[in-house]
Amino acid sequence: MSRSVEHDRLALLASVNEVTDGRVLLGETVARLLEFVVPAFADVATLDTISPTGELTRIGSRVHGPGREELERGLLQRRPVAEAPVGLPRALSSRQGQLIERIADEHLWAIAADQADFELLRALELRSMVDVPLLARGRIVGALACGVGTSGRDYGPEDLRFAEVLSARLALALDNAGLSAAVSGLEQRLEATLRNLAEAVVVRDGDGPLVFANHAAARLLGLASPEEVLARSSEQLMELFDVFDEHGRKISLADLPSARAAQGQSPRPLLVRNVIRSTGEERWLLHKATSVFDPGGTLSLVISVIEDLTEVKRAELAQRLLAEAGQALSSSLDYARTLQQVAALAVPGLADCCAVAMRGEDETLELVALAHRDPAQNAPEGQLGQALLAQLGDPVTATVHRDSLIAVPLAAPAQPPIGVLILAMTQSGRRFDQADLTLAGELAHRATIAIESARLYSERSLIATTLQRSLLPPELPEIAGFRLAGLYRAAGEQNEVGGDFYDAFEVPGGWMLVVGDVAGRGAEAAALTSLSRYTLRTAAKLLRDPIAALEQLNLALRERPGLSLVSVCCVLLRVDGAQASAEVVLAGHPPALRVRAGTPSPVGVFAPFLGAYEQGDWRAESIELGYGDQLVLYTDGVIDTVGETERFGEERLAATVGGGRGAQETVARIEAAVGDFAHGPQADDMAVIVVERTSPD
Repeated sequence: MSRSVEHDRLALLASVNEVTDGRVLLGETVARLLEFVVPAFADVATLDTISPTGELTRIGSRVHGPGREELERGLLQRRPVAEAPVGLPRALSSRQGQLIERIADEHLWAIAADQADFELLRALELRSMVDVPLLARGRIVGALACGVGTSGRDYGPEDLRFAEVLSARLALALDNAGLSAAVSGLEQRLEATLRNLAEAVVVRDGDGPLVFANHAAARLLGLASPEEVLARSSEQLMELFDVFDEHGRKISLADLPSARAAQGQSPRPLLVRNVIRSTGEERWLLHKATSVFDPGGTLSLVISVIEDLTEVKRAELAQRLLAEAGQALSSSLDYARTLQQVAALAVPGLADCCAVAMRGEDETLELVALAHRDPAQNAPEGQLGQALLAQLGDPVTATVHRDSLIAVPLAAPAQPPIGVLILAMTQSGRRFDQADLTLAGELAHRATIAIESARLYSERSLIATTLQRSLLPPELPEIAGFRLAGLYRAAGEQNEVGGDFYDAFEVPGGWMLVVGDVAGRGAEAAALTSLSRYTLRTAAKLLRDPIAALEQLNLALRERPGLSLVSVCCVLLRVDGAQASAEVVLAGHPPALRVRAGTPSPVGVFAPFLGAYEQGDWRAESIELGYGDQLVLYTDGVIDTVGETERFGEERLAATVGGGRGAQETVARIEAAVGDFAHGPQADDMAVIVVERTSPD
């Protein structure tokens, strides 16, 4: 043996000694040991363990040369033939090392399980092989198999003797890493715990290779077993997916917390949208990573935990989409503009493209709204819109669901469809599932309600003069401890009363303030206004509960023929000595604003319109009102006032009310700000009540 070879083998033994202290997990120990053996001593090496009951398990493989990764996977999955007369089975049964100096096909057939196994062994191009048992604490705990060939080397008796020396060191390292029954305590329990966690756990060696993965990680990555995970590099695993952040930006491997932790950083958790390239399945995953350093300060491990938040995130996105769509649909009776807003809300979270088409008098579909993740394709008259309609053919009367397209009819109960909502995947690679179909159905239902409301609005425009005068808002009462101011403006130059209303009246134990908005205009709107005001007055006085009063009005609206929608912000004021409180309930209405020390904040939990559903999840939000606090109630006619390029909006309203020094001044500021901002005729009614808690001085 040359001095160079002897020196290399002494260095190999010294390297193995470095990992015999048992301070690292089994997976990392195996990876390091095989790194030392290949290519310093072997071109190919495998490690197997034997349980106290005699069960043989392959825990690692290493190949040097072309086709390394595929060959390593094959070796990791193969199992030695127990009755083979040569090789590893012979070494284990005899408890002595075995040497095959010149490997022939007959040797490979003797140890191969079948033709495929034989072809795998031939692909290794082995010339010589040694197989040695690993003995620790008086029993065989595993086996090492080594082969040479592609490097041009051959094994002889001196190599077998070295392999036996090496096997003793390997056995000690593996035994200390937790293989023997004597140390099957804490670390084995820890590893078993990690393997059975619901969250995916992946461990990388400080030098980069994966050394541990649990079953949850394999399932999450779409692979059959943890061993298949370990057989791939991080780059290969990343290639299985398209990964994006919450805003749709493409994520690379270097952006993940595991890569940042490998650089010694302390990364924050990262939520990503993960699309499996082979199936189009979408998942939301929360990545977390932690660095582990050895006593010398060198990076030892990177531990990654991946939590599947798909169900939670999709439910959150669905609720947000429906809430924002509900606000958009309730903010205007111009259904074409509103549907464009809804289409934009659905992209890109729900689909790559969203379109709405309405059925014309000749029964053909005409596109009225279109939103695409590529703004250049947003024109309804463009090629994309026409292509979507061409896919549908005749007007849709039943839901269409394909991998890349969903089409849901816009139809009120027992009525023929008036249009169709279309969702399409055009470039993201995602596929629609049942949850997407359910969400699309709810979105179409809400859009249908909005369209029908808009039609009701456009069809009924006359207002009876006598009814107008009877429905003008009442003079606001004086309430001890409070100061009230109101504003009412009906849309249109000749209208005195529109669909908005407000009221203030005493109930047992307090005072009720109401601001509301009914769908439509004209006589029908006037009738709804009358029904709403007096039903709420009567119910509130009798039931003493704002939610119960809203339920009574909802019942009355549902009993009317057709669709009658009303939005309401209802406030119950109570005073108990020096303490004053307000319970705020919303029904399809913008939130109230509490102004404290010049700072406004929204109050109220968004809930459905009255008249839209049999049951509504209306909830009260209770707040305290200190001296000088103001509570501002308003209809959407304030925030939807149209300027030259945009609507007045919630931010301008908040800035306006923040500067008021009293109820009357706040009302005056709102009226002046809206008047200065408005461009053209007033499009919607406007009603405002401001209540101010006054000091007893």
